[in-house]
Parts: sequence; structure tokens; C-alpha cells
Amino acid sequence: NWPLELQWYLFAAAVMLGASYTLQKKGHVRTDMLYAGWRPRTQAIVDMVCYLAFFFPFVLTLAYVGWEYFYKAFVTEERFVSSPWMAKVWPLRLVLPVTGALLVLQAPWSLRLLGGALVLPALLWQPPRPAAGEFSLLAADIGQGNAVLVRTQHHALLYDAGPRYSRESDAGHRVLVPLLRALGVHLDMLVVSHRDSDHAGGAVSVLAAHPGASLLSSMAEDEVPPGARQARRCEAGQGWTWDGVSFMVLHPDTADYPASSRPNAVSCVLRIATQPRGAGLPARVALLAGDIERPQEQRLVARGVPLRADVLLVPHHGSRTSSSAEFLDAVAPRWALVQSGYRNRFGHPAPAPLERYRERHIAVRDSPRCGAALWQSERPAVVRCHREDARRYWHHVAP
Repeated sequence: NWPLELQWYLFAAAVMLGASYTLQKKGHVRTDMLYAGWRPRTQAIVDMVCYLAFFFPFVLTLAYVGWEYFYKAFVTEERFVSSPWMAKVWPLRLVLPVTGALLVLQAPWSLRLLGGALVLPALLWQPPRPAAGEFSLLAADIGQGNAVLVRTQHHALLYDAGPRYSRESDAGHRVLVPLLRALGVHLDMLVVSHRDSDHAGGAVSVLAAHPGASLLSSMAEDEVPPGARQARRCEAGQGWTWDGVSFMVLHPDTADYPASSRPNAVSCVLRIATQPRGAGLPARVALLAGDIERPQEQRLVARGVPLRADVLLVPHHGSRTSSSAEFLDAVAPRWALVQSGYRNRFGHPAPAPLERYRERHIAVRDSPRCGAALWQSERPAVVRCHREDARRYWHHVAP
């Protein structure tokens, strides 16, 4: 979390500078011994080198970090803070720097202990969660594959588990398990849309780290990852509600399993929706489409299932065989998220479907340029890209 990093940075700076000042004032550090017998010119050169090598970069870094944070927090009013109460009461953002100063001041121990008490809120901080009746959708940056974390106020679902990179490595233990740990998320359910390795590659690692999660997938019984608890096959019509947010499986039908020879054709399609908010405030909807292709899209449209959504996980990573015009007209999303690898060998997303999105004025965000993409039902008009929010000069910018 960016502001928390800044606060700890300032805390460490205050402690180091205050401690060095205190030691020097008490005579524990004598700088004059360093220059004993040196010529004045040599002393001046050494002072300048030390200044340029240590103090000057420190001040520049502190100035850059402080300017970027305060500019974003107060000028653009972006919400980079860790919790709502810190967003409303901005002086609380300076708790850690003040704490560092209190701990190193030459003051009574009662005042110093006050600094220790002030640091407790930072140690007890927890990542924010959606409000009741709302949900957030985080499309992780895992390369060529799908992995979308859906969170409500008290529950969490992971849609697909990303690719397997090699025999020893997969997106589960490389990206998703550390991400879930950092966010303080305990999975209630893992949905694996189908058995392809770019969707199920990290399932074993995720289930090993979250043994309490149930599994919903289109995989056959002998293909279910080991360690899965309460493994069920996804079928159209299944649904449940978490914290006022409804989840519904739209595809596949029971009859689709014996009739389909390709795993893409039985991808689990999941619809997530808030409750209607009254006149002028419709429900907010996300549609996760897996790797369905044109025949499955046409069947969904013909069946008249509720497809309209605010945000769409682009079917089959934007391949030429998906994102048909009829399907896009039925969904009519504001945002389309493409999870694909940078310069992947499949050419995803393909130019033809991208053109269909552009013709309908649907904003497309792909992971090579956006990184991890965050969409929230409370702010449906915004998709936040991690590569934009946390851009650094050493980051490669995809063309």
C-alpha cells in the first residue's frame, strides 16, 4: 500500500536522523576525530563526497516521494490511503513520522512511550474491503491466462488460477497466493472455468494454501486438482448470494458436457451483480466469460439469459473466434478486461475483435499495458491500472 510505505519511510528517516543527532550531542560520536591531521582542502573534498553520496540522494528521494504522494492525495484527490478514516482525517497520515520523532527525542520516557502507542494502528492495519452489497473485481497480472479475484464484504472468490509456467512454477504460488496473503483474503471458493493449463495451472497451489475453499469447475472427476474440497461441476442455473451480491452460473448447460469435445465450449460463465438501487440506479454487473467462443456466445444470446454488464472479462483473451458482434451488443459493457501475455504466441487480443469493441465505444484494458486491473461496483466508471498508479521510470511501457 503506497501511503503506508511512505509513512514507514518517513518513520525510518526520523528515527535515523534523530538517533544520529542525539548520539552526536551526547558525545558518543566525534566527527573531529575523522579529520585528524587532514588538510582543510581534503576535509572539504571528503565532506562534499559524503554529501553527494549520502545526504543529497536521500533528500532528493524524500522530496520526490513526498511530492508525488501529497500531489496525488491533495491535488488530484485520488484515494491512495489505506482506510476511510485516514482518507477523511489527513493529519492521521503523519502518525508514523511523528512517532519516529517522539521515540528519539531527548524527552521523558513517558512521552517516548506515547510514540510507541501511536504506532499500534499501523501494525493493526487491515486492507479495506467492499461495503455491504458491493463487490470488487481484481484481474491479476499473471501473463497469458485468467485469474480474477472477486471480493464482497465478508467473502472472496477466485475465478481461474492462472497458467502453469513450468514443472516447478505456476501463477498460483508465484502471484496469486502472495497476493491473497497481502490482501488478507481467505478464499471461500475457487472457480476453474475449464481444464486448460492457462486457467487451471495454479489451482493446486491455491487450494494447498486455502484448503477451506470449495471448487466449482467444468472439469471431469478425474481431472479435479488434488486437495479440492466440495468439488462440484458448474451448470447453468446455479446461484448463491454473498453479502447482498448475487452470483449466477450462465453456462454450460447439463447437456453441453457430453456434446462438447473441446474444453473451451464448457467454460463456466459467471455473472456477478449487486441488487438494484432504485430509479436511475441500476444494479452493477460483471460478466466473467472464460474461453467461450462464437457458438457458445450465440447460444447465450438466443436463450435470453441476462447478459448486460458494466464490465466484461473478454472471452478467450480476445481471440478471433470470440467476442462476436451479437454477443457484445447483448452485453453492452462499459469496460472490457483482457488478460493476456505480453507478445504472446497466440496474438491475443486479435485486431478483429478489438475493432468490434472500438466500434461500440467499449474501453479495453489489457494486462500488458494495464497490469493488475481493479474495478469496483461502487465506482463503475473507473478501472484502476496498477502499471499507471504505481509507474516507475524503470518499468517497460508496452507499445
